[in-house]
Amino acid sequence: MRVCLCLLLSLSVSRAALPPRIKDAWCPQRTLEVGGILGERLKLWRERRLWRVAADPSLLGPFERGTPIEIWTQPRVSRAAQGEEVGASPLWQGEHIGKWLHAATLAYEQTHDPKLLSALREAVRRLLAAQKENGYLGTYPPEKRFYAPPDEDAWRSWDIWTHRYNIYGLLSYERFHPDPAVVRACVRMGDLLRETFGPGKRDMTQIGTRHGMSSGTLLESIVMLYERTGERRFLEFAEHIVRMSEDNPKFRLMSAMLERQDVSGPGDGKAYQLMAVLLGYGELYRMTGQARYLQAAVNGWENIRTGHLYETGGPWTFAHVSFKNKECFAPPEFFDPTNPVEVCSVTTWIQLSLQLLRITGEARYAAEAERAVLNQLMASQSPDGIAWSTHPAANTSERKYVASLNCCASSGPRALEMFATHLIGATSEAVSVASYLPASVAIPERKLKLVVRGDYPFASSVSLVLEMAEPAWFPLDLALPWGAKDMRVEVNGNKQRIERRSSGFYRLRRLWRPGEHVRVTFEFPVTAHVRSGRNGKSWIAFSRGPVVLAAESLFEIPRRRNAVALIEGDRIKGGPRLAPYYRVGSPHGPVVTYFPLK
Repeated sequence: MRVCLCLLLSLSVSRAALPPRIKDAWCPQRTLEVGGILGERLKLWRERRLWRVAADPSLLGPFERGTPIEIWTQPRVSRAAQGEEVGASPLWQGEHIGKWLHAATLAYEQTHDPKLLSALREAVRRLLAAQKENGYLGTYPPEKRFYAPPDEDAWRSWDIWTHRYNIYGLLSYERFHPDPAVVRACVRMGDLLRETFGPGKRDMTQIGTRHGMSSGTLLESIVMLYERTGERRFLEFAEHIVRMSEDNPKFRLMSAMLERQDVSGPGDGKAYQLMAVLLGYGELYRMTGQARYLQAAVNGWENIRTGHLYETGGPWTFAHVSFKNKECFAPPEFFDPTNPVEVCSVTTWIQLSLQLLRITGEARYAAEAERAVLNQLMASQSPDGIAWSTHPAANTSERKYVASLNCCASSGPRALEMFATHLIGATSEAVSVASYLPASVAIPERKLKLVVRGDYPFASSVSLVLEMAEPAWFPLDLALPWGAKDMRVEVNGNKQRIERRSSGFYRLRRLWRPGEHVRVTFEFPVTAHVRSGRNGKSWIAFSRGPVVLAAESLFEIPRRRNAVALIEGDRIKGGPRLAPYYRVGSPHGPVVTYFPLK
């Protein structure tokens, strides 16, 4: 039996990655350099928090020494807390290395910092060395591991969750730094999980929080493992994970999304985990071509965008019933600007939007990812580059940035790095601009470097410079940002005709010559956004183009047809000064994004 298993591992490792059945419609091109506000925020993370986390003994120590059994003998928390409260963080501390590997790998691909490469290799070496003989790679004592007989604590276990992030982080690293040892470690984890929860085995949804939804997030990582190895047993296991979740009436996410139910229902509506499962559906669609997986992900995304986002692009949450906590989706009528936005949730929302951009090629996904990055995500990162505000609300007395090793501060940098790789893409026909943040991007198939210059999103005009050796004909697709009303396109000073495509991108067709300049000028009006929520209250927020505005003090806005007329320059007439939401209140002041209507 051991000889057969070793042979199976050898075959899995030696295979090249399996091409997906569905080719991505939009393929990110290699970002060479990022400037502007995104470049500043990336630099803060890469030079400060990245190294602070790398040196933190809690990053790898729990794998090497194990988590003491004492954390399980503390007084039981309520079912509403579900083992998700801050004091239970040792239960999920194994997630940090996988998240760090993901973000740091993407950082290295842009910086090529040899010191960072050494840190990545050492972290991978230590993590793999901690793997047990049976493939287990977690932090729990033997009697609490996912394959041990379940006990009264199984419902608050995060052990499968840790393996989800280990596989994800290791395969993200291995994609750029091929290493058979990394693939073997992931295969061994996958096989142990499959042998424990595969067909005819235990029900995985009986382990983990929110009716097993935290464990169900494993789906995406198992599909990644199938794609990397081509081993059909992992595809079969992934599909079995979906069946297990569908058989649990309190989980049942895919059916709920196909029936267009609200996201506040399945798995108690736990926002972070729910969106992570949607990511798994997207990956299953890529690898199987089964439309129901994509439809479930798209329906979930649309439901969140329609009823569960602040103007900042962050998915707000609220404990509207006793068995939920503040990180769970609530029905849209429970909107209130004091509802929090978990950084883990906005990171996963950005990730889901970028995934659907790649799969479908539709501009709406790019617009929502950018809106969330420019407003919600950047507000969550402290100006010191180390701390993060874990649950900032749109209206709050203080964002309360935290420097410790915590789930949100491990998630946020991933969103920054992922978004930086999705600024410019290519379709089967065109070069596609999804964001106008200053950057330079290589497009090898066109033998082109595209340079974006300007002060976007604060200025309404940007310049695109095409650096190429010789003329070439190809379409250029341009996204219209969230909050922009219109755009004008000029090449070498001459206005160009653009056509709106079914994808939502605007296309410019022409023969391009080396060094040509494209100027894109947006109409960025001040826009008023009126919202109604709980307790019968109504609120109004303002944005200028893709930038949401906020103040440091509350001010009642009279109900009137044209509220925008109250905005004079950078202030509300007779009221407070307005500034970009992400900047207001940093690091310790109050933030008011929604103003009460009187």
